[in-house]
Amino acid sequence: MAAIHRRGWCDGTGGNFSCVLQRQPLELLMAPSGVDKGSVAPEQLIVVDGSGAVLRGHGRASAETALHLALVSSCGAGAVLHTHSQAGTLLSQHYVPSKAGVAFLDLQDLEMLKGLEGVATHATCVSIPVLGNDQDLARLRISAEPHLAAAPYGLLIAGHGLYAWGNDLPTAQRHLEILEFLLEQHWRQLLLKGITAKHQTRGRVRRHGISHVLLDIEGTTCPVSFVSGTLFPYAAEHLGSFLSEQSRDPQVQDLLAEVEKAWAVDQDPAAQEMRQSKATTGSNGVLQYLQWLINQDRKLAPLKELQGLVWETGYRNGRLQGPLFDDVAASLQRWFADGIRLAVYSSGSVGAQQLIYGYSNGGDLRPLFEHWFDTRVGPKRNESSYTKIAEAFRVPSSQVLFVSDALAECEAAATSGMKVLFSDRPGNPEQESGRFERISSFEDLELNP
Repeated sequence: MAAIHRRGWCDGTGGNFSCVLQRQPLELLMAPSGVDKGSVAPEQLIVVDGSGAVLRGHGRASAETALHLALVSSCGAGAVLHTHSQAGTLLSQHYVPSKAGVAFLDLQDLEMLKGLEGVATHATCVSIPVLGNDQDLARLRISAEPHLAAAPYGLLIAGHGLYAWGNDLPTAQRHLEILEFLLEQHWRQLLLKGITAKHQTRGRVRRHGISHVLLDIEGTTCPVSFVSGTLFPYAAEHLGSFLSEQSRDPQVQDLLAEVEKAWAVDQDPAAQEMRQSKATTGSNGVLQYLQWLINQDRKLAPLKELQGLVWETGYRNGRLQGPLFDDVAASLQRWFADGIRLAVYSSGSVGAQQLIYGYSNGGDLRPLFEHWFDTRVGPKRNESSYTKIAEAFRVPSSQVLFVSDALAECEAAATSGMKVLFSDRPGNPEQESGRFERISSFEDLELNP
């Protein structure tokens, strides 16, 4: 107890601590709820068991005991320290996930990282999980447990502060001091960036520990206007003639059958009115429905594939070309040469993606990509889609860097554990980057496996 007071971490800002007395059966020494943790005497401490019930001492266990027990069981912690420092609390609110789930605060390129157990170089990137606060501590424990084993001896709870741990009390104290320093440094860096942003030119963006880069297309590697201003009008203009010419093609017939099925369950009144008109007149209304979907910007998978087939004709005859941003082709080739594995995730079909890169202004870049994903893997705003993609890569999500111009997609990818950058390209309609660092040119991005 004296050692804790000497370190000064347990002061007027509150907090708590726990130390493992024995593991079989588990006994945890901690301060009771409702006492000043900075002045609590040794005789005031309580001992709780693995369920949080008080075995010895007077008073009741803190509501957050469940989280301490989770750290002991999931991480093998021998001691857990909890603080309400300004830096920890501020950053926990800044990085809090936008919905239920987890976000990550990345720390790298600082010598003090080497004070954490197992970190040998400042170039290591550690990712501190950030969870939303929850008054239901049992539920909070369930949310936290999947992320604890890989956490760098630290966990942030939004608006509540930092939990740090180690094999024993001295190690936990060291980790706490290191993490508090790093958090303090990080929020001051954010402050400096905000103050000097209007005076800064483009700077280098560095990411370590990246094995895979997952790229959006429109607004990230090519202008948004190409899809809405060129591809969609081209498909709408040529779709009717294409269906007439390819009506006996088995692939086209299968896709039209998928469209029919989707149309049958489409609850939109306009869609149902078209369908009833088709049934009454006996005419083929599929083309009318497809044109309506295009005008509504509805992202139906078989429509995307049909559009891709129409676009393929345009690319092959030279009427269409993928207008990649000037920095994209050279950067993709550089990353590929460095051993970074590349993939695409776009709402456009895989076929449409491959056409943009196969007939681009930088040549045929398709051989550079190892994976192609469209919405068949799942919606781009769903965390589960990015989890599936990381599983397809067979690497931890933390080794994947996702780049997109859509904030909701960035949030979903970050919640899955991926590293994220917000694409800030000319003409992009979405300008709010939220908590994510911006990048306006791949020339500024330095990746280290």
